[in-house]
Amino acid sequence: MDGTTYLPFAEVKTGKKGKRTAYLIAVRQKREALRVYAVVAPSAEAALAQVKGLTTDRMDAEVVGALSRDLTRSLGLKSGEMRLV
Repeated sequence: MDGTTYLPFAEVKTGKKGKRTAYLIAVRQKREALRVYAVVAPSAEAALAQVKGLTTDRMDAEVVGALSRDLTRSLGLKSGEMRLV
């Protein structure tokens, strides 16, 4: 895995100006458990870039899903926030 794999839903355009989505980003590291982060960002690419900024060369990151608007609100996630789920 080269860390640049996107699923088809990640290409959805945002309808409203400033709309944010909580993307699920999976981070894999050799001999470690898979970690999934919820990242609130305007696009899947921005969310992936935010996580990749905190990873090392030995880690792979990819978009694996998104949270619903209601679940994002109930978790209290804010714009630009990243949380391990």
